Amino acid sequence: MILASLLAVSAFGESVTNVTVRLSPDVYIIGTHTNVIFRCTMTINNQTEATFTATNLFSMPPGLALLVIDSHGKPLKRLYAPWKTPDWIIHPGTNQINWLYYGMGDGLTRWRENQNGVSLPDAAKTVRLQIEGNLSGSSYTNRLTSNIVEVEVP
Repeated sequence: MILASLLAVSAFGESVTNVTVRLSPDVYIIGTHTNVIFRCTMTINNQTEATFTATNLFSMPPGLALLVIDSHGKPLKRLYAPWKTPDWIIHPGTNQINWLYYGMGDGLTRWRENQNGVSLPDAAKTVRLQIEGNLSGSSYTNRLTSNIVEVEVP
């Protein structure tokens, strides 16, 4: 019965979790190959009946990371956002929209002080981005994986 409440079955027989994460295709890239920061919009959809309180949701493992993948499917980087929010509350039946900067290290202030973003190989003309991880510190333990968005690297 518990398993049935965690999974929903679609009309096509595909299992889908009750919490999902979606990466918007409107990713904005700041910088070039040697100094890249990804500005992303991500939506967490909680269709359970529970409120989840996550800790350091975007800033460290096992939280939600941005996976950067090359055009051949090889993972290049796993990035976290500089948010240091101790508790992140995700209410039942909500869609939470989050605007994040991935690849900034310790934060925007240091980046503005010439701290480099992430470095990508020169051959990477396009990369695929995907959000993956857990609602760290919460009672929701299923791993989340978003859709993949392909972007061109300046």
